[in-house]
Amino acid sequence: MKITDIHNPWRDAWLPASFRGARFHVAVGSKDGGRRIVAHEYPKKEYGYAEDMGRQTNHFTVRGYCIAYPRNQSGPGLELYNRDYRIARDILDAELQRQGEGVLQLPLLKPMVVVCHRYRLTEETRFGGFCTFDMEFTEFGKRPLTATTSTIDNLIQKAIDLRDVTTGQLTEGLKITPAEAGAGAGPVEEDPVPPPGRMTRVDQIRVR
Repeated sequence: MKITDIHNPWRDAWLPASFRGARFHVAVGSKDGGRRIVAHEYPKKEYGYAEDMGRQTNHFTVRGYCIAYPRNQSGPGLELYNRDYRIARDILDAELQRQGEGVLQLPLLKPMVVVCHRYRLTEETRFGGFCTFDMEFTEFGKRPLTATTSTIDNLIQKAIDLRDVTTGQLTEGLKITPAEAGAGAGPVEEDPVPPPGRMTRVDQIRVR
């Protein structure tokens, strides 16, 4: 009987570990989480109050390694199983240094989007063909604000929509037709000249 003939739920769910597609073996993996608790204490009171401010951001600490394999395996994603362990080492090292978030897959956890903010690559002379990666990941989460870029066509369309809305409000408030709203005020009529001997309103104010 082989060990593969013994089926356990956790063993059947085992997946190769990887970060951004760069595979590695896992020696130790841990996840840090919890709640953001603020403790309030009051004078002259025997009891305080623990206020829950939400979930903490998850942190992951992983010790991975690359090791020389007895024979070379060819195919995409099989660089880890190679006699020259440096191939898988260099691929993982490059992905850990690359900017931005990436998908972290650990053997028995669901894939998660994280960022790597620190790692240490260790190689010892007495352990030839072997290297370790001590990696620290932080849950990426969601961006608080996503900015959208407006093209020239979008700006023109928004200006047209604003013009139509403004014209509609003017025509509704002034009870005029759209043609009149866009035609302008027309020629300005001059004030009629008062007949001789009659005082205008302005003259009457001056006399007073």
